[in-house]
Amino acid sequence: MADAPSTRLIPDLPDEISVQIIARIPRSYHLSLCHVSRSWRSLILTRLLVTLRSSLRCMEPMLCLNIRTRTNQSMWLVLNQGRCYTDSLPSSPLPTVGSACVTAGPYIFVLGGSLSGVPSDVVQILDLRIGGQWFLGPRMSTAREYAAASFLNGCMYAIGGCLPSSEVWAESLNPFDGNPQWVPIDSPVHRRKKKMNGCVMLSGQILALAVWGGVAYDPDQDTGSCSAWGPVPKKLDLGWIGKAVVVNDIVYSCDYMGRIVGYDAGMDKWRTVLGIDKNLPKFHNGATLANLHGVLCVIWKQRSNENKSKEMMVDWVGIRATDFGSEGLHGSILWWETVALGVPCGSAIAHCIVAEF
Repeated sequence: MADAPSTRLIPDLPDEISVQIIARIPRSYHLSLCHVSRSWRSLILTRLLVTLRSSLRCMEPMLCLNIRTRTNQSMWLVLNQGRCYTDSLPSSPLPTVGSACVTAGPYIFVLGGSLSGVPSDVVQILDLRIGGQWFLGPRMSTAREYAAASFLNGCMYAIGGCLPSSEVWAESLNPFDGNPQWVPIDSPVHRRKKKMNGCVMLSGQILALAVWGGVAYDPDQDTGSCSAWGPVPKKLDLGWIGKAVVVNDIVYSCDYMGRIVGYDAGMDKWRTVLGIDKNLPKFHNGATLANLHGVLCVIWKQRSNENKSKEMMVDWVGIRATDFGSEGLHGSILWWETVALGVPCGSAIAHCIVAEF
């Protein structure tokens, strides 16, 4: 009589050991692993594997670009170091304008934005595992356009993007709860702004930039009153222009001179990143910044006179920035690559976001 087929992930090994082995396999093989068996596919698509990869320090970053074309198409691409082309992800079902984006594990959350000029409360979620798949999440309590969004300590936060008089100017969601629901957050009316221009996390606080001033929110200090809210430090506010990113507790942005600068909260001071000025152009029109596993990435569109192609071309560099205290911030360029995005010239980078799983 033939033996019954093994139900274990790997025959002759306990599943506890098999899971540890599979968790260490690079993410690029996950699509192939899904074809081994149903049990392997189920494991690849569970949060258990993401949690285990995190504890084993096997997480791999993925830098994703959201491109907005002149015809308002919304396209998602993956930028890969060492390759002159991108990988395509599925386009979002609702091509919203002015949405906010945040990542948690293998998920990209696209919050709100306008559809045909009307702000929306929709939440779109892209699961990046095995090629990417879109689905809808719980709707926000109010429609938002140009809001600030952040993910901190297991919760997602949406701030602003609506009238300051809105009953739910800020709210939070635990997307991994069994029955996720948005929860309103009390906020002082005098701190509220409608349009938020940027958002970073620094020292356990969510810092959101507005046209005139910004707001700081500390979830750990939220006791149900408005005491968890405060202003963004004045010097940070004055030097924060456009998009910013935090790398190793330093807020990086571009200043009015088109240079890359970093804000140190301990010093309450902006400092120019030295050692790279002679190599990089001046980013007078701004640049897109990202934190790729501790490396400061700077992405910018090629000028039209440099790009004779009909498709959008970008340059991107990886910078290892080191803080030498009183001697300043020093940067060294790890790579500089030109990439064809496969989208028409005249398109723009709407979002640049890093997922790690």
